[in-house]
Amino acid sequence: MNKKKLILIESEMKEPKGHFLNNLIDASKFFNNKFEIYWLLNKKFNKKNTFVPKKIKKINTIVTNNFKRNENNLLYLFEEIYLFLENFLYTFLFFFYFVYEKKTFLYLNALKSNYFIIPKYFKSFYFTYKSLRLEKKDHIFFPTARRKDFALINFLSKIDLQHPIFHLRIAIPPKNNFKGVIYYLKEIGFDLKNKTAFIYVWNNNIKKAVLANLKMGEGIHETNLMFSYDPYSNFIRKPKKLNHTIGYLGHARKERGFHHLPEIIKLLEKKDNNFQYLIQFSKINKDLINTKKELFNLSKKNKRIKIIDRYLSHQEFIQMLKKIDIMPILHNYNEINNITSGTAYSCIPYQIPMVFLNKTNYMKNINKFRSFEIAKSIDDLVNQIIKISKNYKYYLQNSNLNSLHLAKIVKNDSLVKNLR
Repeated sequence: MNKKKLILIESEMKEPKGHFLNNLIDASKFFNNKFEIYWLLNKKFNKKNTFVPKKIKKINTIVTNNFKRNENNLLYLFEEIYLFLENFLYTFLFFFYFVYEKKTFLYLNALKSNYFIIPKYFKSFYFTYKSLRLEKKDHIFFPTARRKDFALINFLSKIDLQHPIFHLRIAIPPKNNFKGVIYYLKEIGFDLKNKTAFIYVWNNNIKKAVLANLKMGEGIHETNLMFSYDPYSNFIRKPKKLNHTIGYLGHARKERGFHHLPEIIKLLEKKDNNFQYLIQFSKINKDLINTKKELFNLSKKNKRIKIIDRYLSHQEFIQMLKKIDIMPILHNYNEINNITSGTAYSCIPYQIPMVFLNKTNYMKNINKFRSFEIAKSIDDLVNQIIKISKNYKYYLQNSNLNSLHLAKIVKNDSLVKNLR
């Protein structure tokens, strides 16, 4: 018996950086036994010798903007105008195709719902989508759904009434603007009610933002499954009495507290010089260049400070998690509560005790056991790190309990249940 198909789509990813590729890899591992898995990616995606599972059928087909708005506003604007005019032309040409396919009225209805133009990457996507010969029992999943992905799904749902099941995960609270996510959620309301489309949100704050603008709540689910979770990992962290490694992983941004690292290291060194430091970042905002220089200067004087200034492959990222004993989560509480933290989530299955800043409530439903501490200031954060290091066995035992608790949560997660 042939497996059902699961199509994972990342339309914007052009290089293997950030959580996007890791999400695809971990989702593929997670669902590999249940589905035949395909990746539909941006045409310009280059894996750059990083790890990609061998069994995955990878198709580079999607065409989107070459320029980002925040990097080159002028070129982005010209490209947007060009793409709009190109889509306008293809809107006309697709009319004849769907007349031939005897879907004229379906196409016109789809056009009406998208203000009489095809979605942004419909033309580069549609014939690949058709070639996969998907059935109603198959699934299409957007791990990081953006507005243009919602536009595409709305269009497909109106053209292909016997479409596969759509799954879209929202990472940040959506805005109720012209042709925004909320607009398309209303347009696919029929599919949400009939369980042929599902929307997933990270937390209750995002769910409230979505429901505040919708008259119905069907098809909107919270999920605790962030694909830093590997159900087949047998890793067990061993207790240590000394030389605990303090970690930082990911994008260097002020919102993630990167600028606090030199101060934290200096304060820790004054109170206890048995710590190791493992700091990794692959991108850094311009306003933090001086922080980066200060960290490298500290590392020249202290061999216990290791800095990795490059992107980590999926496998390397996991190895770093295994080496870190205590993870201070330095995010601004507004960011972590509303947008979440992949790093903090990754600490749970790898049993890493954490220190959060005050007012952080992210993952309260997962952290049932005291595997963490809350700090009111940077000085207090340093004290909490030392507190954990001196009572490491206690915090590690609770980290193991939280890891088991997460496994139970994931097993009953709405995303896992709906991808059946």
